[in-house]
Amino acid sequence: MSDIEYYRSQAYQDFLMSSLRRNLATPETILSFFSWKHAQNIVDFGCGLGYYFLEFRKMVPNAWIWAGECQEELLDQVLRRKLMEGIENVTPFHLEKSDHPLLPEWIPVPDIIFASLSLSTFPNPGLAMDGLIRSMKRGGKLYIVEWAKNETEYGPSINEKISIDKMKFLAEEFKLKVGKSGRITENFYGLEVTAGSEFVYGYYDLKDETEETELFQM
Repeated sequence: MSDIEYYRSQAYQDFLMSSLRRNLATPETILSFFSWKHAQNIVDFGCGLGYYFLEFRKMVPNAWIWAGECQEELLDQVLRRKLMEGIENVTPFHLEKSDHPLLPEWIPVPDIIFASLSLSTFPNPGLAMDGLIRSMKRGGKLYIVEWAKNETEYGPSINEKISIDKMKFLAEEFKLKVGKSGRITENFYGLEVTAGSEFVYGYYDLKDETEETELFQM
């Protein structure tokens, strides 16, 4: 077995853009599970090679897609693809790798953050959800798509998948509210997550761990 994390392998990235993945669930099937009404700024968190770009253009033609990716080699390919295919209303950007991700301040505060097959790669997906919710306007929605916890011929092993019940538990542990949820197809499920009534819109500045942590109110 390779010691590289499965989502960093070129074979997995190739699969994510392949017809094999489309046979499991098309981009239209995935995106149609959620509501995109009135969305103006959408973050495609962990966009990979841009599997959803063209479907976003069909479903929300007037929205701007901010495509975030932490793997620089993938980001280079996304930028090349955007240029070669003339994909409009998409701005790729580099995400810093962090267990508690916060979006760059220069990005317009998004209405929706779409995280497809990305949160399960974090040590604590609940903490990652917490950071993403803090990067949105109040009332903003985090849409999560993940592998169902069953054996498949393609994708990560079952041990690297997180069940829908555990994902809900992790969200609620960070005082987040789960709205619509359920199986999208046999192999994928979806969750809509927002801030709960007890969620505090602030975040800890962890840039300098030698200094006392300060709480900033957004």
